[in-house]
Amino acid sequence: MKKTPQYAFFNDFFESRGILVPQNIETFEFVKSGVLDSFEILSLILQIELEFSISFSAEELLDEKNATIGGLLNSIEAKL
Repeated sequence: MKKTPQYAFFNDFFESRGILVPQNIETFEFVKSGVLDSFEILSLILQIELEFSISFSAEELLDEKNATIGGLLNSIEAKL
């Protein structure tokens, strides 16, 4: 796993909830896997916005590419 603040954020978020993070975190489909309920997904998005001082539009949240950690990482990095 890469050692950037963004990767560390996701690793910490999932581990704090007792979710084992796969080796290739970028392809982890956290929405389809069902490891997070809708409230946890909202919590994840809110924490991302606070941690990195960014915001997501409704369209971005509905975009399928953001249903994976890699997609969210790309979106975060594009906003920084």
